[in-house]
Amino acid sequence: MALTPAGIPRQRLWLEHRSRQEELGKPREAQLQIALMFIGQEWVNQSQALAVGNLVEVSGFLARSGYKGEAKQRLQLHVQQLTHLN
Repeated sequence: MALTPAGIPRQRLWLEHRSRQEELGKPREAQLQIALMFIGQEWVNQSQALAVGNLVEVSGFLARSGYKGEAKQRLQLHVQQLTHLN
């Protein structure tokens, strides 16, 4: 766990997504990794209960990872809802 500059607890975890989608009538493998940001003590506590291999559904908003260098080009998902699927 880390703290934001304002002293708010935060935790970063990585979500890996794999699925088969259809694009123009053809099957396509979709794979990605994206950073999930859990902001605030309640969310940090929930993130610490997750383990590798857990199936989850998350929603929230996308934001830049930072404001300098390469971080300006990277996205992270700030979690606002999390549902355990297993």
